[in-house]
Amino acid sequence: LQTIPKFCFPFDVERVNQSQVGQNFTFVLTDIDSKQRFGFCRLTQGCRVCICLLSYLPWFEIYYKLLNTLADYLLKKQVKTKISALLCPFKSARVCVNADTISAGMFPSTFTPLTACTTSLPSAPLMFPSVPVHHQRNLTEYFVAVDVNNMLQLYASMLHERRIIITSSKLSTLTACVHGAAALLFPMYWQHIFIPVLPPHLLDYCW
Repeated sequence: LQTIPKFCFPFDVERVNQSQVGQNFTFVLTDIDSKQRFGFCRLTQGCRVCICLLSYLPWFEIYYKLLNTLADYLLKKQVKTKISALLCPFKSARVCVNADTISAGMFPSTFTPLTACTTSLPSAPLMFPSVPVHHQRNLTEYFVAVDVNNMLQLYASMLHERRIIITSSKLSTLTACVHGAAALLFPMYWQHIFIPVLPPHLLDYCW
């Protein structure tokens, strides 16, 4: 967790244009068990402030909407009030489960045999695997930013498990393209080092 600020600001803050609008992006932290934790970020106030939500769930659309809402509250200086209002219902929430006892008297002592019958079912249509819904936002940006030739070359490189470096002038476009390209491998998945946002202290992975 100590490296999170480096992923939230993987650039030289002093060189960023103060008039630059806020943008959403996602970085990934992988633990020793190869389990990925997603960091959903929103840069605001000329990229001087970053709101970051950590989750093991890759729910891009949901967390980006939440980040946009928090950024609006931050602009209105209502963040502390709104966050406390969101957390209050969960502090006192309780879940009660009522399990009824099943006794033998609930079932009949005799059973009526069923007459055997045969039916013909229509053949099921051939089903192809589909990309998970939570990647639709990334795929939309990926298809807009990358042309067909580069898309095919990138897909072939992933199938050959090559080391791939993707660059972009916008963090939001960069991470969307990285996650979108990886999503197209479904039902397969990328098994090697996966760093959508590469901070300066990890540049050695490029060599």
